[in-house]
Amino acid sequence: MSICHLPYEINEKTNRFAYYENYWKSRGLDLLLKHCDPRGMTLLDYGCGRGECLQLAAAAGFKVLGVDVDPECVKLGARFGPTEVLRIDDPLSQLGPKSFDVVTCFHVLEHVDNPKQVLTTLATIARKYVVLAVPNLRNLQGIVRRSFDLSSFNEGHLQSWDHLHLLNLAQRHCGLKLVEWGTDATILPLLSNWSEKIMGVRTTIRLETGVFRRLFPFHGISVLGVFQPNT
Repeated sequence: MSICHLPYEINEKTNRFAYYENYWKSRGLDLLLKHCDPRGMTLLDYGCGRGECLQLAAAAGFKVLGVDVDPECVKLGARFGPTEVLRIDDPLSQLGPKSFDVVTCFHVLEHVDNPKQVLTTLATIARKYVVLAVPNLRNLQGIVRRSFDLSSFNEGHLQSWDHLHLLNLAQRHCGLKLVEWGTDATILPLLSNWSEKIMGVRTTIRLETGVFRRLFPFHGISVLGVFQPNT
């Protein structure tokens, strides 16, 4: 798993892309809470990063555990709940089948060598729900480009999905069924760039999480959904 992409500190007030790193986690948890009562439920955050999901989930009432392959992330995440270094070679033996009510996995699958194996493992660990977010292949940020280059592409990303391809992976190959799609923010490159220059970061965030998202819900930053393991 490549972790070189992850900044250990972000400033949400001055960088709207930093803001969205936590926004898709809060949107995922809000979507989950439509379908379950967190009281008494356990939640595993697989690839916990800096730990913001642990903080949000614990505040909602879940009993949380975070795992990550990066020892620095494990240290940072421990501010918000218990954390462990993930044994990437055999996470199922480390965590156990049907050991958590909920497993969250936000922007991790695109960094792993075998997403089918990892997602099947998450489906095996979860008793009730798996909440996923991955970068959206159908986001609109590429429409103004006239050539292909790697200048704006995260070097740690090994693959990507749109909604249909993630659904295909999850339902046909990994033992999951879709409960509901969610949305985070839709960036309209020309309008968003103009808005940030003229009206600032906060107004642009309101547009991208509001009217832009409602107009183009399947072209957001993330493919975001709640799934259930097949019984």
